[in-house]
Amino acid sequence: MEPVDELEKIRALEKENRVLRKKLERMESEQVQLEQNNQRKESLLRKVIEELQRSQIQTEQKSAELEAALRDRKRQQDSLRLIMEGTASHTGGEFLRCCVRYLAEVLQVRYAAINEIIDENHTKVRTIALWTGEGFVEGIEFDLAGTPCGIVMRDGFCVFADSLQTIFPESSVAATLDAESYMGIEIRDTYGNILGNFGIMDTKPMLDCSQVEESILRIFAARVAAEIERDRAQSKLRSQAQDLEIALKELQHTQARLLHSEKMSSLGQLVAGIAHEINNPVGFIYSNLSPATQYIQDLLDLIKLYQQHYPNPPQVISKHIEKIELDFVIRDLPKLISSMEVGTERIQQIVLSLRNFSRLDEAEIKAVNLHEGIDSTLMILEHRFKGKSNYPRIEVIKKYGNLPFIECSSGQVNQVFMNILANAIDALEDKFEKSKKLRNNYKPIISITTEVINHQWVAIRIKDNGIGMNQQVISKLFDPFFTTKPVGKGTGMGMSISYQIITEKHRGKLFCNSVLGKGTEFVIEIPIKSALLS
Repeated sequence: MEPVDELEKIRALEKENRVLRKKLERMESEQVQLEQNNQRKESLLRKVIEELQRSQIQTEQKSAELEAALRDRKRQQDSLRLIMEGTASHTGGEFLRCCVRYLAEVLQVRYAAINEIIDENHTKVRTIALWTGEGFVEGIEFDLAGTPCGIVMRDGFCVFADSLQTIFPESSVAATLDAESYMGIEIRDTYGNILGNFGIMDTKPMLDCSQVEESILRIFAARVAAEIERDRAQSKLRSQAQDLEIALKELQHTQARLLHSEKMSSLGQLVAGIAHEINNPVGFIYSNLSPATQYIQDLLDLIKLYQQHYPNPPQVISKHIEKIELDFVIRDLPKLISSMEVGTERIQQIVLSLRNFSRLDEAEIKAVNLHEGIDSTLMILEHRFKGKSNYPRIEVIKKYGNLPFIECSSGQVNQVFMNILANAIDALEDKFEKSKKLRNNYKPIISITTEVINHQWVAIRIKDNGIGMNQQVISKLFDPFFTTKPVGKGTGMGMSISYQIITEKHRGKLFCNSVLGKGTEFVIEIPIKSALLS
């Protein structure tokens, strides 16, 4: 081959190589661009995949949150329904107890408690309802300082999921209950005033506590506040009603006492007036009985002298002597005068008893002989002691001690003797009427015993063997207007006024011992000196 042809071939090959290199370069460039495009597509695809994964995760999270929210919502609804069903029919203290019990059971904790503030500085509370898992406890008082309840009072709400005793080492309640976790909320009334706190506790941590517990606490805290307010309002109304009732009873008692006092004053004046009016003519008769007796005796002596010196009187005189039964007159006339003396003495004794009983002629405060007052009262009631055709005589046994003179209002004390003795007679008659089996062997007895106690007091015991009283009657015996007697026979004021006279007027004591069917004993104790209130 010629050199020229070889050279042409070489040039052609070089040209072809250049073309191939360009194609190769284009192909490499296109490959690079393709790889870059693939990389961009892979990066975009990865981003899309990552975004999809993130979206899926978020969707799953939202779905889980929604499911959890739905579960919490359902749990909250179920819990509220169970608690509402358990507490719906209760109010007041019963509602509070049911509330803590069902709250603890539904939320599956050991304790639930309601505490009420008991001081103005809000530093101390008292437990008004605590469920321990086994029963109810109330009345526990403790200071808020160093307790989770104190944090509730400060912040309105708090949760301590675990380590409660470590956080509050000074809390005796937490230590006593062995509590490890706590959730509590404050209780406020409709005016925003804090009333106390409402909380739950457990002996294990509350690691899974959610807003359900808080929501339920908040819901029932409002109801608890309403119940506390209502209970306080009712307590206030009850207190006011009791005060009004006491005031009404006191007014009625005072009115009856004033009326009775006025009646007794009028009766005393009447008795004193009658005694005075009777005393004057009786005194005149009694004072003239002695000379009349002497005059009559002189006349009788004169008749005897006539009979001695003129044994045979004229027929007219003899007939008149026979007609008037002179011998009988001579024998009976001294007896008649003697009985008149006894009668006038009896009237004088009755008059003296009436005056002693009313004591209107003496000062209210005076040292007196109580035995005279008792005897005067017995004298006035003598007609009730006498036996009747179908009722035996009441035997009065007096066992008087050696009593000194007592500083007292004798008229008022005699009134007490009269009330007690009159009631004793009524009890004896009542027993006789109701116990037909005892009528043949029944001997009604009233015994009166007096004695000195500790050199400063005297005791008067008035005892009967009448029908007696049960404890229910004894507990109301001294209440105003209380009576066991039929309508129209008793006012129910006698023993009430007697109790006031002894205890308030004389600073003494009046009490009753009685056995139903056996009898009753009233014991009066009054001081010897300074018996009356100033």
